[in-house]
Order: sequence, then structure tokens, then C-alpha cells
Amino acid sequence: MLLRAHLTAAAGQAYFRFVKITELMNEYDLEIDDVRWYLAGLQADRLLSYREKRRELLRLIWSGSLEGDLYDMEERFLGELQNRLDQGTRDEVQVRTTLKEIANCRERRYTRQE
Repeated sequence: MLLRAHLTAAAGQAYFRFVKITELMNEYDLEIDDVRWYLAGLQADRLLSYREKRRELLRLIWSGSLEGDLYDMEERFLGELQNRLDQGTRDEVQVRTTLKEIANCRERRYTRQE
């Protein structure tokens, strides 16, 4: 994954600090399976929203779009997060917020609240 350079001041000198999604995941003790579970929950909510729109759900499944959304969803999600960090459209605080949501989801998973 690409690295994002963060300009940080320390002891009066500027230096670059590289932020990498995998390092942040390690801080929250997250694994790829935790990300997959979190994303599966988002997809489940999405699919449940089709309850009254059967034809749209059929079209989503029939078109292969659902399959495409599910294939390597966790790797694409993490890659997109890293790209947004690299491009400056997301900052480290926003990424940490997302990772905290994933960690909370993991906690609910193992306490059978989800």
C-alpha cells in the first residue's frame, strides 16, 4: 500500500511521518477478518433496505453488481482508505474514527450483540 507523508514538527524541525493503514489497524488490534465482518454488516443493512423493492434487489443480484461489490471488498475498502489518506481527502483522525467503528463492531460480534 502507498504511504502518506505527514508533515510534522518536532523539536523545531520538520520531518515526514508516514501513515499506513496497516499500522493503524495494528494499533486497534484489527485483522482483515474484522474489516470483512464490518463490511458484511454494511452490506446486510444495504440488502435489507431492499425489502420493499424486490425488483431492484433482483436486478442487483442478476446484474452481477452484488457479486462485484462483495469480491475482495475488504481489500478494496482498505485500499480506498489508503488512497484517500494519500490524496488528502481524508485525514488520520477520520481514518481512526472508521477503525474505531470496526473495532466496536468486532466487540459486538464476540459479545453476540450483532
